[in-house]
Amino acid sequence: MMKLYNQAKIYMAAVVTLPNCLLLLLFMFPAALFAQTVRLNGIVKDNHGVTLPFAVVMILPDSTIAPADVDGAFTARVPKGRNNIIISYTGFEKLIKVAELNNDTTIHFKLSPLVAHLQEVVITANRYSQQDIVQTTRLGTHTISKKDIAFLPVLGGEADVIKTIQLLPGTSRGVEGSSDYFVRGGAADQNLVLLDGAPIYNTSHLFGFLSVFNPDMLEKVESINGGFPAQYGGRLSSILDISTNSSIAKKTRISGEVGLLASRLYVEQPLIKNKASIWLAGRRTYIDQVVKTIGEELPYYFYDLNGKLIFKLGKRDQVNFSYYTGEDIFDRYKDSDNDGRGVSTTYVSGNSSQSLQWRHRYPRGWNSDLTLTRSAYKYDISNVYEENQLVAFSDIEDYGAKITFMKDSVWKDARITTGVEWARHEISPSIVNSAGNIAELLESSSTGGKIANELSAYVQQEWSLNNKILVNAGFRGSLGLVKDKQYFTPEPRISLRYSLPKQQSLKLSYSRMVQYLHRISNSAVSSPTDIWYPVTDSVRPQLSHQVSAAWQKYLKGHNVFLSVEGYYKSLGNLIGYEEGTNLFFNSDFQSRLIQGQGRAYGTEFLLRKEAGRLTGWLSYTLSWSWRQYNEINRGDWFPARYDRRHNGALVMQYKLGRRWSTSMVWEYISGARFTPVIGQYVIPAPSMAGVDLIPVFAEINQVKLSDTHRLDLGIKFTSNPHTRIQWHVFAGVNNMYNRASPIGIFIEEDESSGTLHYTQPGLFGLLPFVSLGFSL
Repeated sequence: MMKLYNQAKIYMAAVVTLPNCLLLLLFMFPAALFAQTVRLNGIVKDNHGVTLPFAVVMILPDSTIAPADVDGAFTARVPKGRNNIIISYTGFEKLIKVAELNNDTTIHFKLSPLVAHLQEVVITANRYSQQDIVQTTRLGTHTISKKDIAFLPVLGGEADVIKTIQLLPGTSRGVEGSSDYFVRGGAADQNLVLLDGAPIYNTSHLFGFLSVFNPDMLEKVESINGGFPAQYGGRLSSILDISTNSSIAKKTRISGEVGLLASRLYVEQPLIKNKASIWLAGRRTYIDQVVKTIGEELPYYFYDLNGKLIFKLGKRDQVNFSYYTGEDIFDRYKDSDNDGRGVSTTYVSGNSSQSLQWRHRYPRGWNSDLTLTRSAYKYDISNVYEENQLVAFSDIEDYGAKITFMKDSVWKDARITTGVEWARHEISPSIVNSAGNIAELLESSSTGGKIANELSAYVQQEWSLNNKILVNAGFRGSLGLVKDKQYFTPEPRISLRYSLPKQQSLKLSYSRMVQYLHRISNSAVSSPTDIWYPVTDSVRPQLSHQVSAAWQKYLKGHNVFLSVEGYYKSLGNLIGYEEGTNLFFNSDFQSRLIQGQGRAYGTEFLLRKEAGRLTGWLSYTLSWSWRQYNEINRGDWFPARYDRRHNGALVMQYKLGRRWSTSMVWEYISGARFTPVIGQYVIPAPSMAGVDLIPVFAEINQVKLSDTHRLDLGIKFTSNPHTRIQWHVFAGVNNMYNRASPIGIFIEEDESSGTLHYTQPGLFGLLPFVSLGFSL
């Protein structure tokens, strides 16, 4: 008994920083289990001593899974005696080591690269490769590497995170060129996009054709569409978690790329050897300068600036500070008569974010991650003509804090994650200032500023019932606080994995999600002039329930991952607005908002190859998405705006040799839906001096644009890998067979007959590109 008492004291010291309510959960586990286990500490490296971040470690016979951290280190509590330790990492041979463990032990493990793939081993901090996901409870999860993004021949040859995500199953894009994306029947605002833990509210540049994320800075990109971990919340449909480079620089490194649409530069510099470093990344479009060379004017440009300070404070602590700012700027003055009475139009929109992260490893196996964030987004539109002036702007600013505690092997193979999170939103939804004669038609107005707070606590545990069944159960409780109103929402989560022979598994998950912040899409002016708006005493939080089931398999000999996944999602309190509502220049839009319900269901297929000369994936999604509001469409259900039945993509990269490689993207997607005018009728005009034509509309979203498909090709040539200055040329063609995708619907009148018909103009036909990159 005295031995158990002493071990219990050690255990209490390890978790003394946790809230008391969580301690009660932990002490439910029998202390006697610790008497038969020892602690294994390990560090995973390659043959050159470079650590392999987030390597996956499995320990048999208890099937304990202990992912390594960013430094390749892991800790696990395992049974005394003989243990089989299996370590895997993408691009490296799997290591199987037998160890006799009778005391707490530290072991250094070295992995060898796959001989057939020596030229393409790139160490990235992806926590899970698709191969590793088979052994976990994760489903609806995709990871993409920096290499995946850089090789895709997307618009203008610009590497783009969002465009890559849109090619994965369960995710569909908006209209051609848009950086909005829609996941499993949800709206675009139901995706939480995080950059080093800070939310990013507007993800697009160039009016939607490029995303705001500079690919040079990326370390890890993970997209979660289902089976959500308890530490994530605040949105209904997906989490896109983007982490930037957090490794200490060993030496000065400079890289850059010059393309048709933009150029970028990345600089990495050590400050204190093995202790501190800094990197800066910048990007700017010069399309305004290119247009000037042909005698035209396009007074628009965008820029991004990212930076990060990385400090390693001993063996147990690392502190990172990240900074991001970016803007789109359109500034035009037009004076057709050269009389000094021109029209000035200015549009500015931009994001900014900062995050401070402190990661700490405690002696007894606990890890903590503290993140402090600030994030802001605004747009400002100004039109001036003589004494007339019209200005509209909106902004949102967030402050947040999140602390997470994690421990592997709390008892036997059980792993626990727990923490708390707080976010404060300060919003100016819509402010309009007018002056001059126009003020008589459109008076200055503003929607009162809103302040909302979100508080949440979460706990999650993963454990094995036996050598086949792995359970991950979690609970998140969230509280939305606004003036005169508060909403509490329980958010249970559970995922199950059943292992089958030959690296196969069956999985099942359930997630409940809540969203306290909404984006109100404008019916007259498209994003980014949409309005962010919190819950109020009359606008309730959006809710969702999602059930997912999946079969997954990894074909080791071919490095191929296979997945078939089905889902059903119900949605409540969805935001809409009454028919005929114009949100722009409308400070009383809340009175026109309505709330309804939705449902979405579908099946997703993915075949993905991550290693070898040929890499890429084949994806296909068959899906349905529906909406219902009592106030419109007679209360009947109707298809959602982006209910796209079929969505498929073939993405391939092939190494022709050491210096030549090719890539291709073929995409097929069903057309977006719209509500057409099917007739007109005549009524007397109010002035009794004529008649007015009143349009007759079909059922909501009963007609869709044409299905679209296109082929993009690229070829890359790289310099000799042994030269000091590395460079590459990437050239290709977007839309190879010149099939433009529709960007909208327009009504045209036939001059001879007076009849009306719809047209679907496309934006881009065949578009070649070339870019030049370098690194030294």
